[in-house]
Amino acid sequence: MSYVIPSGLNAQKVQINTYARLYANTNSTRWLRTRAIPKTGQRLQMPFFDAERFARLLEKEGFSSVQAKTVINALDDVVDESTINVTNDLVSKADQEQTITRYKEDFSKLKSEIQIMERRDVEEVKSANERLKVEIEKLKKTLREELVRSQAGVRLDLNLDKGRIRDETIEQHNRLQQTDDKIENEIQALKRQMEGIKLQILQYMIGTITGAGTLILGYIHFFS
Repeated sequence: MSYVIPSGLNAQKVQINTYARLYANTNSTRWLRTRAIPKTGQRLQMPFFDAERFARLLEKEGFSSVQAKTVINALDDVVDESTINVTNDLVSKADQEQTITRYKEDFSKLKSEIQIMERRDVEEVKSANERLKVEIEKLKKTLREELVRSQAGVRLDLNLDKGRIRDETIEQHNRLQQTDDKIENEIQALKRQMEGIKLQILQYMIGTITGAGTLILGYIHFFS
């Protein structure tokens, strides 16, 4: 990895082959990020950085001690800013656990509310079903009463019609009987009239025969 030093630092190009040379576990090391404080107020556990060794490497490459210190401070500022930018979107374990706990509480409340709503909905459905059953029973009772009244009215009308038909039948029967009696009387009168006519015809025939016999006897007596 290569860095180009500005003109104020003699514009020297420094070659840094690997970062492994910059890290060590010695007592002479310091925190590279000394001013960046995360949201939790605790210092981040960054790797140890051997600033003195890095300064000697820079001086060996042609940097002065002031330039080396400036580069180290610049790197420190860059790491500080990068760390702050990264940690702005990070949360601590305590915050994470607190958030998870809050989410669990929210989920528990939501679950309780859903259960309460379900129970309330079930109770409302049961109440609605009970009301519907009561209304249906009332409707059935009303229909039965209407049916009974309708049947009673129909029976009454049928009985009235039967009585009227029976009366009309009796009246017609009486009229027919009267007509039959009248016809029978007329027939009897006609028979009597026919008998009288027959008797008159018989009397006329007897008189005619008697007169004819008398004439014949007189004629015979006259010519004898």
